[in-house]
Amino acid sequence: MSVKSSITVAGSVSASFSKSASALNSINASTSVASRTNVAGNERAKTSTVNYGKGLKQLSTSIVSAGDAIHSVAKDFATIDQQASKQFQSNSLGNWLK
Repeated sequence: MSVKSSITVAGSVSASFSKSASALNSINASTSVASRTNVAGNERAKTSTVNYGKGLKQLSTSIVSAGDAIHSVAKDFATIDQQASKQFQSNSLGNWLK
């Protein structure tokens, strides 16, 4: 009998989060401001574009942090599961339940 952790799934989720963050960053790269254009409302448009880019960057950072946290917690649980399994296996009751 052994305890199984799904560190592989957590790694996959973390990688997926990183891909999502990269996609958001590529959107952010395309929100550059045209500084030579001078039309009515242009300043508000520039401000909106800059704020949109900042929001995307914050979202991207949060997604990467969440993915890292998921993977880190999964690794911690895997370690705890392995230790518990070893203790259970060494216990005479654990051997009896095999």
